[in-house]
Parts: sequence; structure tokens; C-alpha cells
Amino acid sequence: MGGDPAIGAEQATGVDAPGGMPLLDTATGRAGAHQLVAALRGARHVTAVCHENPDADTIGAAIAIALIAARLGVQAEVVSVDGIPQSCAFLPLVDRIRRRPELEPGLAIVCDAAALDRVGRITTEAADWLRRATIVNIDHHVSNTGWGAINVVDPDAAATCQVIAELLPLMDVAPDQEIATALLAGIVRDSQGFADPATSPRTLRVVAELMEAGASLASVQRQILHELPYPTLALWGLMLNGVSERMGGQIVHATLLPEMLERTGTQQHDADGVVEFMARVRGARITLLFRELGPTATRVSVRTVDGVDAVAVAAEFGGGGHARRSGFVVQRPLAPTRDAVLDAAERALDDADAHAAG
Repeated sequence: MGGDPAIGAEQATGVDAPGGMPLLDTATGRAGAHQLVAALRGARHVTAVCHENPDADTIGAAIAIALIAARLGVQAEVVSVDGIPQSCAFLPLVDRIRRRPELEPGLAIVCDAAALDRVGRITTEAADWLRRATIVNIDHHVSNTGWGAINVVDPDAAATCQVIAELLPLMDVAPDQEIATALLAGIVRDSQGFADPATSPRTLRVVAELMEAGASLASVQRQILHELPYPTLALWGLMLNGVSERMGGQIVHATLLPEMLERTGTQQHDADGVVEFMARVRGARITLLFRELGPTATRVSVRTVDGVDAVAVAAEFGGGGHARRSGFVVQRPLAPTRDAVLDAAERALDDADAHAAG
């Protein structure tokens, strides 16, 4: 966004914080939360960083962090190396999102990334900037190892946006409509409209608070989960036209090829959601999307039902995520990667059946 002003240069200060939002449940989470609040109050610049191939959780979280920083009187920016998907175009500040950091290094708050390399090419293109920044890791992935200088990681939360929502009372910031909408978008996306097993009564209490602050659940749900631009629908059609199965339909998988993106004029993030859509197949226990990123690079998304560990599948290839949602990138061609992952998925089903029997 070039010379656009940083967020916060013209923002008003906040209002009194409400009660009722639960704080993080673990001692480690509480310690990280207090460190984050102290760092935010003492910061001059905040850069909220999204992961590559962004979804509504990382974008909503980063936007909320920037708005919160502005309320605290701190200059802020949002950085997303891959821009934003069209489904997030209704969120505040999207027209001011940058492709790389422009503020001086201060707090670099990385949102929804199990590992730092998930932010993409920023790690190489802005390596010196990152070395001079204090990196904060806010996340909810069970595979997150706490790689930041400050870590606020809650694997029991349905979304990183839920983690941030639960930090608001500690920050003495009440959610206004913009903050509430950004956070609700991430929760709706990662909970799949509250259908994901990670959704808890705690999640729904947070959602109620965000709705009371002015966020429209019906509008957010429609724009995040239900509306698809025509080019995206055309892309999904190409992927689903090649859908395949193994083990009598217990494993369902599809493939995204670069020529599909070229043919439909779409981008990688337009494929987001198709792996969840495939999970609707009756009897499917593992659904997989294989993305050919190049001749020797493949991204894999894994979704599973209760009792089947998605992280176990991803961990065989250096990946991670959640018990029912995981992913990874390998530097291998598509065909052998697909064969190896499908074999791993079969083993995961065999292990799940043996555990259930035993």
C-alpha cells in the first residue's frame, strides 16, 4: 500500500473494557498474554503479520491487532505477503494491507502461524527487519512449539481470533464494531460455522460478546462461508471434476494444478474451502487437497473426522496443525507426494480403527 499512513496515526483512543470474556485457561497462556499486553503498551510500532495463502482467521486476527494497537495509541500496519482473498474484502482496513513491512521494526505480531516460515517469503525478503523486531506468536495450532520471543498459544481455542478476543479485557480494550467483525470472521472461518469439533461453549460465549459489540453473524457467515465469486466456483468445478477416493470412499482427495488457476483467473486462496466441502461426502473420514506449487513443490491440506488424527498424517511430512485440520508443504513433485500421503492416510485409518477396537 506504499505511502498510505500507518494505522493509528489518526485513530481515537478506546473506551472502557467489558467483562465477561474468559482469559486463557493455561498458566503459560496467561504469562504470554501479560507479556504481550506490556509489550503493546510500550511499543512505538506494531506490524501484524498474516501467514501466506491467508484465510479469514489470520487476516481477521491481524486486522484486529492493528485496530487494538491504534486504540492504545500505537502506530500499526497489517502485512500479508499474498494479499487477501475476496471473501475478506468486506473487513476493515483491507485497502491498507501491505505486502511487506514498511514501519520501523518494533513488535512483529505473527497471527495464526504454527511456525515462522508460514508467513512466506517475508522471512527471506525482510530477514533483517525480522531480526531487529520482537516477534510475538499468537496462535491456536496444537503443533505450535512456542517459537516467538513472546508466545500466546491456546490449542483449545477454535481460532486465533478467539485467542485475541479473550485478550481484550486484559488490554482494557472494548471491541467496537470493526474489531468485533474482524474477530468474528476468523472464528466463523476456522470453526466452519461452529461445526468444527474445536467449537466449545467458550467459543460461543466469545461470539455472543462480539455480536453485542456490533458484529453481524448473518453477514459474516454469508460472506466468509457461503458466497463464492464465479471464478472461484469455476475453479472448484475443475478440482471436483477430478475428485478420487480410496478405501471405499473413506479417503477422498482432489488436486489443484497451476493451469486450473490460469484457466479461471484465480489464485491459491480461491481453493480454500474445497477440502471442507469434500468432507461432506458420506463415509469420508479423511479428505485431502493436493496443490502443485511448482515442478518440485506440493502443498497438502488434510481434514479428518473424530478419531482420526490429522496431525499424525501431516507430521510424517514435517507439517502440523490441529487434530482434525492440518497441512504441510514438501519440496517434492506432485505425483510421488500424492502417493506417499495417500499411503500415510491409509495407515492413519488403520491406526484409528485399531485404537477404537482396542
